[in-house]
Amino acid sequence: MKKFFLILVVVLAACSREREPLVSIALILNPQGLPATRAGDPDDTRISDYNLYIFNAFGILEERVYVPYRSLKTVGGKVQYNTRLLRDVPYTILATANLGYELPFRTLEEARAYRYHMAYPDEFSQGLPMAAFLQEVTVGDDSFLEIPLERLMARIELSIDRSQLQADVQFQVTDVRVGACPSSVQLIGPSKVSGPQETFNRGYSKTGSEVSALNESSGAGMSRSVNVYLLENCQGDLLDNVLTDSGKVFADGTYQNICSYIELKAEYHSPAHHTRVGDRILYRFYLGESLNNFDVFRNTWYRITVCPRGDGLGEDGWRVNKEALTDS
Repeated sequence: MKKFFLILVVVLAACSREREPLVSIALILNPQGLPATRAGDPDDTRISDYNLYIFNAFGILEERVYVPYRSLKTVGGKVQYNTRLLRDVPYTILATANLGYELPFRTLEEARAYRYHMAYPDEFSQGLPMAAFLQEVTVGDDSFLEIPLERLMARIELSIDRSQLQADVQFQVTDVRVGACPSSVQLIGPSKVSGPQETFNRGYSKTGSEVSALNESSGAGMSRSVNVYLLENCQGDLLDNVLTDSGKVFADGTYQNICSYIELKAEYHSPAHHTRVGDRILYRFYLGESLNNFDVFRNTWYRITVCPRGDGLGEDGWRVNKEALTDS
């Protein structure tokens, strides 16, 4: 699991405290050497617009600006905005990118409580939504003040390990979907879904040729991979003493619809069973940092390998739904 981020840089001009130093703010794209996302995936280094909010030590908004794409000013390959700040005076700075509009709040309290809403789970053609929040930032003698601009979404890289499937079993993925996919997120995290009303009816999904890589071999039984995306959803540790993947399920519905999970649909064939025409077997599993945990953090790249074993039908119920099967 790796973190990746962009950087918002404040370039400071040397000046005495009696005169307000000119501050030049530059958005610097810095993907930290991660491989580029695949064709059809969002550009996770793109900046199409940004909001900038500067609060003084009392939480009073001193400056706010929204810069749409058509007004972005580039100097030396960097997007820049000029303002004035006092030397050695603490500020709180909130920056966002790719939200598509000017944010409505005017106080620090409103900023802390604000949730950004997406209309669709793949509403990021102008770039992934991002934010940065720094407290007690001071303008000193340094030439630069770096502000990490984090993506508000996680990237889930999925692959299939078929090495432990029986040789006569065929398992062809046709669809991938994020279940309990958040539709909104707090700009200042951590953020979590508090109820089903804060999730999409149908989460981020890929189908057909978009998931064909999961059916293509990269060697030793491993498939190639595909990426899916979702906003941060930090639910924390909700189970105790879970020792196997099969134990990471809920006995009741309290958390079933707010903890994010992955759903795979697949065509299945074996000597004993096969999926009916037009039907698919369902594989599901919850996301999280461990078997007891259900956190999905912003600005994080998760790599997950699904490993069906034997005939691939070893579980009943929610995790492996076999209602689409019939006898061969």
